[in-house]
Amino acid sequence: MREASFLLWRVLSVAAFLIFLVHLAGGARAQEQVSQETRQACAPEAIRLCHDYIPDVAKITACMEAKYAQINEECRLAMIREHYVRRALARSGKTSSP
Repeated sequence: MREASFLLWRVLSVAAFLIFLVHLAGGARAQEQVSQETRQACAPEAIRLCHDYIPDVAKITACMEAKYAQINEECRLAMIREHYVRRALARSGKTSSP
């Protein structure tokens, strides 16, 4: 019973984090691809480091930023890529606002 509850909690946590990342994703194709990579790379980190804040998107975002040094390299690189793609899209006038 306890394992089933934990598994359910974990699945719901992943789903909440994916919703968070979809919220960040824009309409541009490059942004969509980067966001997918970020989802795959960072979902376990969000659960590990910021599970207390799920499903609050704003709090998860703040938590991930605050614990940036503790995030694994794969997630950090995905976050950096997403940041630069968003910045490039904004500069080109193709904003990716949710």
